[in-house]
Amino acid sequence: SQFTPRMASRLGLRPSPHRAIFARAPPSALRPATLAAGRLACASRRLVSTAAAAPAAAAPDDGWRTRQGLSRYADRRDIEFVLHEVERVEAEAEEVRGVLDSVEDFVEEWGPVDPALDQSPPKLITAEDGSTAVEVHPETKRLLADYHARGFAEMEELGLPFSVQCAAQFLFGGAFPSNPLGFTVLTRCAADLLEAHGSESLKGEYLSDMRAGKVVGTMALSEPHAGSSLGNIRTTAVRAGDGPLGQEYRLKGDKMWTSAAFHDVTPNTAHMLLARIAGPDTPPGARGISLFLVPHLLPDGSPNDVEVVGLNKKMGHRALPNCAWSLGGGAGGATGYLVGEPHQGLSAMFQMMNAMRIEVGLWAAALGKRGLNESLLYAEGREQGGKRIIEHDDVKRMLLQQKAYAEGAFALTIHAATLHDRNAAGDAEAGAMLDSIIEVVKSWPSEWCLEANKWAMQVLGGYGYTQDFPLEQLYRDARPNMIYEGTSGVQALDLLGRKASMGGGAALKLLGAAVAEDVAAARAAGGAPLAE
Repeated sequence: SQFTPRMASRLGLRPSPHRAIFARAPPSALRPATLAAGRLACASRRLVSTAAAAPAAAAPDDGWRTRQGLSRYADRRDIEFVLHEVERVEAEAEEVRGVLDSVEDFVEEWGPVDPALDQSPPKLITAEDGSTAVEVHPETKRLLADYHARGFAEMEELGLPFSVQCAAQFLFGGAFPSNPLGFTVLTRCAADLLEAHGSESLKGEYLSDMRAGKVVGTMALSEPHAGSSLGNIRTTAVRAGDGPLGQEYRLKGDKMWTSAAFHDVTPNTAHMLLARIAGPDTPPGARGISLFLVPHLLPDGSPNDVEVVGLNKKMGHRALPNCAWSLGGGAGGATGYLVGEPHQGLSAMFQMMNAMRIEVGLWAAALGKRGLNESLLYAEGREQGGKRIIEHDDVKRMLLQQKAYAEGAFALTIHAATLHDRNAAGDAEAGAMLDSIIEVVKSWPSEWCLEANKWAMQVLGGYGYTQDFPLEQLYRDARPNMIYEGTSGVQALDLLGRKASMGGGAALKLLGAAVAEDVAAARAAGGAPLAE
């Protein structure tokens, strides 16, 4: 829907000074006539623009993004403040601005597509040969192609700190709540896992294509009967000898809740999959789990013995398909390649799980911030009781509550990303502190940014839960974050049941000392008194 100025006036709505706050993309905008071509390039560790000529007809400035003003997607000043003045990341300010400018250009052009992706989720189709596959929205494929064409998937290869990559992801998250970029996040995390634990032959076959977006990566852990209790998985792997890519196995079983699988975005998909090696030497429970790479297409181009069984109809994140599927429905079983050592799969998979926990927390923070901005822009234009509703104390309270949750969540996730950067540079204490808070980084933003989205909807009143405004979609897209990568209760069990006691609580002591140091510095700086 789209409100005309006349209708907005009748409803008591006033145009925002920042943008046309009620603009929703008409069908003609779902595929921009001209997308600015561009790529990120690095010269002397500084990003420079290589964009082609501007489109023939520049879109009018409807306020989708104002570099010095308020964006509906995020707050550049806050992002740069956290990066440079709080975390003091090891990156030049000009370099960071170049990255964020490029991301903002992308989301400005593609942001209007997201509602269509939410309203037309992937669907299961049957081919002439009787096989089934998942068909995504055509704009998802075009969006992902442009994402790769501009070089956003190469930020890690350009040497950008993970904290800066997360800042860019924060902007993407606010613009695309239906999560079409989940394909790229899962693939990057899967590629990192393969690079850390895979054999040279296996990396030679798949890694470069995964980095280039030619092969999508997934994580396949859960099964219909086993979600967080991975020690109960039943998918089995039988040794089939050594092949050109290392140890080959034939796998049989069922997997559930696998995102970015069986789609038509790329011809091939590589599942990072947990299974149990058949045999008396396999320990029971979680200690007997191994990690495998299971592709849809084998190296010779022939199809693997994998099949999609169903497409889960989700409440949110509808641009990203989520599948139930089976392995080994044929006589021989699906071909899989061992990654790492036998029976060490779960410990290896924790690398990908922890990376995804940061991503989930970051995504939740982005949705919390988007909700804040949407409700703030609405409150600036809506009049009730003879004044703009932003001037009412209760509305101010709801806006400030959102601000505290969303900006606190963003600061927390960037702090985690900075600890990741320090750990990668050899700071073992930073790695220990990150390990001690990773569950909080996932759970706290997921829970409290959903609360922020609740208050955003409340600011809009009756309009908040209609599809004429993005708040109802944001709420739906924020809700699954509390479940992804383990529910809040499971995260608490992991934190208190395992992490808190490791090394005699050494990591928590390091964290406590760091907090005490910050508190002491804040007190020394003066200002408002701190609560004990």
